[in-house]
Amino acid sequence: MDIKSIKGFVYGLIFGFASPIPGVSAGTMAILLNVYEKFFNSISVDMVKKNLVITISFLLGWFFGLFGISNIMMFLIDNYGQIIFFSFIGLIVGSLPMIYKKAVAEKVKPKNVSIFFIALAFMIFATFFGGDFYTNSTLYELGGITFMLLGWIFVASFLSSMAMLIPGVGGSLMMLIFGIYTIYIEAVATINLIVLAVFVVSMVFGVLAGIVLTKKMLDSYSQTLYFSILGFIIGSLFIIYPGFSVDIEGLLSIMFAVLFAALAYWLSKKGDAIPAINKQKGEDLNV
Repeated sequence: MDIKSIKGFVYGLIFGFASPIPGVSAGTMAILLNVYEKFFNSISVDMVKKNLVITISFLLGWFFGLFGISNIMMFLIDNYGQIIFFSFIGLIVGSLPMIYKKAVAEKVKPKNVSIFFIALAFMIFATFFGGDFYTNSTLYELGGITFMLLGWIFVASFLSSMAMLIPGVGGSLMMLIFGIYTIYIEAVATINLIVLAVFVVSMVFGVLAGIVLTKKMLDSYSQTLYFSILGFIIGSLFIIYPGFSVDIEGLLSIMFAVLFAALAYWLSKKGDAIPAINKQKGEDLNV
């Protein structure tokens, strides 16, 4: 396995363990790693074929991160939640200059500023009225598996998977809003094959639809997209803020927030993170 495949696997791990965390989406991680625009501008059937080994490495990393490392992440959140979430807050804050720079790269249109406030308002609304870990019901509480429930899971998961690509929003947040987040976590933890099959199929279709939509936005409405991302990702800070305790954990939380903010800013300046295909020349980009 070459260095690019290893890096692809590592980035897959990062995307995978972040997936179950509300407010920290795959799109958020792509923004933090500064590969969001590059990924959507370059993704195509030809790119997947040419980089098949790297693509498989990334997908394996994502799968392992989701079903393996994500359990470790949830353990850390349960036991060291304040430190973990402040680390994510640092990552988001450190990425804001880069997102803002992309949003104002062209002459700013007033309608796009309005889009920013609409996105921010949505996230604030979701913070207070979007549900939480304790209001979503388990399969047992819902009376078990029914065709109607599976149909709702499919629709809600499809829409949530599209949102997975939106930085700051993410699939997990939308699952909370739709009331299927606990079912999702339960299905992953217990390997419920029926429910997982519905989730997997709907996620595949949802991600594909999200990719098509995002590529269209980047091609034709990039400023609108980045102003909406700016609103969503700032708003996500309200969702993941865990509160603050004035003790050693609080001190460590601030230290980790500053550390990860610096890391995110450095990554955004570095610019290159994972392999992609140059849209104009059709060449591999260096990692």
